Amino acid sequence: MAIFKLSDEKLIELEKTSFANEHILEARDLQKFIINSIDAIEPGLYVLASEFGDWEDSRRKVDILCLDKAANLVVVELKRTEDGGHMELQSIRYASMVAHLTFDKAVKAHQSYLSRKGNHETNAEAAILEFLEWDESNEDAFGNEVRIILVSADFSKEITNSVLWLIDFEIDIKCIRITPQKDGDRLYLDIQQIIPPPETADYQVKLREKTTEQRQARRESNRDYTKFNLNLNGVIHKSLNKRETMILAIRHCVDSGIAPALLIEFTGKGRWISVDKICKSTQEFEKKYIGLNKRKYDPARWFNGDDQLLIFDGKTYAFSNQHGKGTGKMVSNIFSKYPELNATIETCIE
Repeated sequence: MAIFKLSDEKLIELEKTSFANEHILEARDLQKFIINSIDAIEPGLYVLASEFGDWEDSRRKVDILCLDKAANLVVVELKRTEDGGHMELQSIRYASMVAHLTFDKAVKAHQSYLSRKGNHETNAEAAILEFLEWDESNEDAFGNEVRIILVSADFSKEITNSVLWLIDFEIDIKCIRITPQKDGDRLYLDIQQIIPPPETADYQVKLREKTTEQRQARRESNRDYTKFNLNLNGVIHKSLNKRETMILAIRHCVDSGIAPALLIEFTGKGRWISVDKICKSTQEFEKKYIGLNKRKYDPARWFNGDDQLLIFDGKTYAFSNQHGKGTGKMVSNIFSKYPELNATIETCIE
């Protein structure tokens, strides 16, 4: 669809051009523009890497590898040609290759990507966790689906037919057309999703939600309901769930003089938030924390009750209540490191 500008009470069509005519090369320019403005392709994407090719026996590289908010991997394949070449076949190959990418390998790839851009300060894992709004890595929830976005000046009938067929088989793939147009020396890009049509978005969302619910049901059937017994200075606490285990163990550590900064070695930094004052209530703590931090704060994810806040060395800490299969091992490692805690943990056998 052409773009027009208003001039002297009439519409003037912008001049159509091509990426080749404008000396825009795929790897050098178009890719850079899209990486720096990834929301123009799809809102809510996070760029993990460019020219990603972390696999053996192959020189092929993904143009842009992204994450979405659901922790799905997104392969973005670029072409500046008028027909898209064979990009749908390439993207399927790439999707199959990244399908087995673990969280740890994604962190490694992102750290390498940041370093190549000259960003040596940002911690890749922390950045990914912040984007996903996770407190810790979760391999079970990471990369369960691989989505494909094809970006080209236009698409041949062969590509559009192939994409529509893949969609029929519930492959999450879309085509984004980028049409360059000029107004004098100014260059504009008309960016439109052409497949699937935006009007079908609700249907596509409902279909994905149904699939997600089915997967969630399967995960729930495999959920770990292990409980633990804690012995803290001779006081036995029986049949504790993971949340109860963690808050009792961490409070025992802090009350015994173990600094939260030392416990981070075992828990990870993302499980702690703090303010530089002693707070006597949840309200006081949250007001101070929210006022000083840009990080999104979800009170449901923290031990932040009046009786759960932790005080140490003039600071007030809240500890995460999000814990999984590694709970028992984490607590055991802490107790082993600090025998002066006089504490043990064991799995509860009921």
